[in-house]
Amino acid sequence: MFARSPLDALLRGARGWRHSPMVIALSFGGVAFVIMQLFIGAQAGIFPIPGGDELIWDRVGDALWTGAPVYYNAPRLIDSFVYAPPLAVAFGLVSWLPIDAQHLLFLVLRILSLRVIAGSWIGAGIACWFPLVAFDLGGGNFNLLVAAAIVAAVFGRPQLAVWGALAKFGPVLAIHPRDWRPALAVLLVAFVITLPWLYLWPQWLDLLIADLGNPGQLGPQVPIPWFLRLAAAGALVLLVRAPWARALAATLAIPAFYWASLVVLLAPLAVLVRERQTREALPGRASTGLALEQEAGRP
Repeated sequence: MFARSPLDALLRGARGWRHSPMVIALSFGGVAFVIMQLFIGAQAGIFPIPGGDELIWDRVGDALWTGAPVYYNAPRLIDSFVYAPPLAVAFGLVSWLPIDAQHLLFLVLRILSLRVIAGSWIGAGIACWFPLVAFDLGGGNFNLLVAAAIVAAVFGRPQLAVWGALAKFGPVLAIHPRDWRPALAVLLVAFVITLPWLYLWPQWLDLLIADLGNPGQLGPQVPIPWFLRLAAAGALVLLVRAPWARALAATLAIPAFYWASLVVLLAPLAVLVRERQTREALPGRASTGLALEQEAGRP
């Protein structure tokens, strides 16, 4: 039995679609589309290796071991490191690698994120048609990892969302209250690994407070203030109470929402598609948020 549209295969990898030549063609076409964009972008200097963000991660990781400052306003604010201290420690664990090897590692993580979002490799290929996927794969940021964290949390696996929240806050809203125990356990581990560098926490908070008045200097962002997006996110969580609403709320609640961050909208799209397919697969059954999450499967 085949799904009804190519969108149904997106982020779900619907079982029947794996035998459909059209979906396989769409998937390979999406991969080819991304490769073409990456090739053209690399030729034009848009996707340097390593990327600018990767140079920041490498600098932060090295600073952790040399005692150099981690949290400070760089001459260009967009080059400042604003993620929480556990992520600085994580970058310190890989900064000994050659920078090109780090680039490859982060690229692999972003590709795996597409698989988590999509629910299958066929779906991951189809997801490559989504605007800005190529820019995130080639640009060095972690937007796809954040989207994967949101999808995983909505479907009951909050661990990655804790790390995503330490980077961009928003993913915390994707975590259902019933999943607080595994989320708290990961948060505790994240804190413990910073014990040798506890001084980083007040420095991080000081930097965040100092930059509150300079959002426009952090880069080209969607011109909707964070407090408005945060209010909309709160309304989605409290009033709508649907899995897709939590995913969308987690996306809207990202503080520095660059135009490239729009790729995170893959997350609520993924959840919405799975909700619809679960309802169609379970006719006559109550489609509560919990039932949908259990029946839609885990990424």
